[in-house]
Amino acid sequence: MNKTAHHNVDVPLVVAVVLTWNDTIMTTKCIETLFNSSYENLKIVVVDNGSNPPACPILKNRFPDIIPVQLSKNWGFTGGCNRGIEKAIELGAKYVFLLNNDTLVGREAIPNLIECMENNTHIGLASAILLNPETPKTVQAYRGWIDRDKAFITRPGYDDPFETSYRRTVRSEFVSACAILMRTKTLSEVGLFDESLFTNWEDYDLCIRCTDAGWELAVVGTAEVVHRRHQTTGSTSPFITYFATRNRLICLFRYGNSFQILKNSLFILRSFFRKVKMYGFGNIECHRAFIKAWFDFILGVRGEGKAPANRDDKETGIKTSKPHHSYKSGDLTP
Repeated sequence: MNKTAHHNVDVPLVVAVVLTWNDTIMTTKCIETLFNSSYENLKIVVVDNGSNPPACPILKNRFPDIIPVQLSKNWGFTGGCNRGIEKAIELGAKYVFLLNNDTLVGREAIPNLIECMENNTHIGLASAILLNPETPKTVQAYRGWIDRDKAFITRPGYDDPFETSYRRTVRSEFVSACAILMRTKTLSEVGLFDESLFTNWEDYDLCIRCTDAGWELAVVGTAEVVHRRHQTTGSTSPFITYFATRNRLICLFRYGNSFQILKNSLFILRSFFRKVKMYGFGNIECHRAFIKAWFDFILGVRGEGKAPANRDDKETGIKTSKPHHSYKSGDLTP
């Protein structure tokens, strides 16, 4: 059934955008949860980012009501998402709900996100709370704080039990592009994802642009989305090592203060070293990708460049820790 077949004209149009690449199984499960949403004015755009064979015919056959966008090549996460967002705007969306294809959307997630955005018109981006797929429910990502002078995101609460303290709507400096509701008015002011990044750190960049334009960001704790992280490729491929490294450097020098960057240089180098430890000292391919990322940053290489083979994973360098304070500051929940 078409989600927009019968709806109240006062209910704003939401267009969900799901990006897929060489996968139909996880994408199918994601789309099924969208069709199960209780939100009544929803259209679903599926962007196939150059899959071989093309995924849209298969998915369209399974879900006749989706709106397919078949791309002839891989535009990267940024380009693929932008093609979907452009389609959503063309369809007249007031809000775009951007989703990774390895997510499962709770039935009330979209209504709760919309309620937050409609009641707080100064919020430009609102993220669902991301949960791990295991039971009992645990938190994968809630709110986050950005340190521009380190190009670093601190996100407390990882693996915490999903308890009452997380079922709140709170302000945040960072929201993940994994499951994010975007106000099209905001996008018209600040622009879409920066395609020179290709993939990785694009949400960091967008969050800062929104903040600098005067928009607020929020995380809605009652909007539950399960994220089956790294199901496609894992988090330590040479492809991801390259873009996570190069794009962090781009964001560091784009938004950081030069004096503060120099002051924080030891911390920054240590955090890069932790990334090396993550993929393993014996991983020669990732070492090469890491070194190439530094050279390409210095040489001004942007976009896809000559990155290692695409395993299409999207991992950002984040710090996770246990909560060390309450979430009352910045609460939007009465």
